[in-house]
Amino acid sequence: MIKLTQKTILILFVFLVNLGTLKAQEKSKKLTNDLSTLIDNSNDFKEYKVVKKATITNFQASLNSYIKQEQSIQMNLENEIKANEEVIKALGKEMKTFKTANEQLVSEKATIGFLGFPVNKSNYSAIMWTLFLITLAIAVILFLSFKKANKVTKSSKTALAELEEEYQSYRGACVEREQNLRRQLFDEVKKMKDLKNVS
Repeated sequence: MIKLTQKTILILFVFLVNLGTLKAQEKSKKLTNDLSTLIDNSNDFKEYKVVKKATITNFQASLNSYIKQEQSIQMNLENEIKANEEVIKALGKEMKTFKTANEQLVSEKATIGFLGFPVNKSNYSAIMWTLFLITLAIAVILFLSFKKANKVTKSSKTALAELEEEYQSYRGACVEREQNLRRQLFDEVKKMKDLKNVS
């Protein structure tokens, strides 16, 4: 849009200069025609031309008017040039502002906020993949250690069950032995009583 405005200003400037040139050419032709008329209408006296005072005064008035108009056009063109230069400067400043804003937007778009810090997109991607792989590795390690612990737990339960079974059988054997020992003790006590009674 800025380029379009600059082009428009340049086109208007060229148009106004051409328009001023055309008007100047028209006035110049009128002035040339007035001079030709002045010379043609003047009388000859020997090798001199005699011009009426009124005619030369009219020509002088036309010439002064032409000079004033040319000066006015020149002044207007200078003012327009100054105004256009100011507009171009303002547009240049505006363009710098837009360029800075654009660079800032591009910079912001190229970065992502991560933990409150701006990070480049490629770095952000690398960080995210690293975190993902670390998390995946930790998950695999935890799964393997859980599996190993589960295996150890199962083998420990099996060993405990076997020990309990052995204990129960040992206990049963001990109880049986104890009962046998009691019977034997009872039998011996009975025999002793019988021996005491007999004597």
